[in-house]
Amino acid sequence: MLCLLVVPVLMWFTAFDMPWWYAVFICGGLTALCLIGLFGCWYEIDGKNLVVYMFFRPTRLPIDKIKSVKKTTGILSTAAMSTKRVSISFTDRSVLKSFAPLEISPKDRDAFIAHINSINPDIEISC
Repeated sequence: MLCLLVVPVLMWFTAFDMPWWYAVFICGGLTALCLIGLFGCWYEIDGKNLVVYMFFRPTRLPIDKIKSVKKTTGILSTAAMSTKRVSISFTDRSVLKSFAPLEISPKDRDAFIAHINSINPDIEISC
């Protein structure tokens, strides 16, 4: 997250000797991409679906197809802005079109896991 904030500041700082169009189009465009990367990912539970918004594009994932939920931590981040993440595995490979689990970072992990578990009590919870 710090990288997404430092890079635009350094970019704008080095663009002082450049023409105005360079600063506006190049630095402005790259700053917008950094902001979209920083704020363009969030999650919500809508009925019986987990909706993951990535770059403002929603992906609906059925909660009844979740096999297991596991608390994870680490420095390598996927679609998560935090090291305190939740790893979600599905019973059906076609949900994500991948064997890899979905890793997200909800604001309150315990409340998120409890809410998902209240919708589908068959989910295996691991800590």
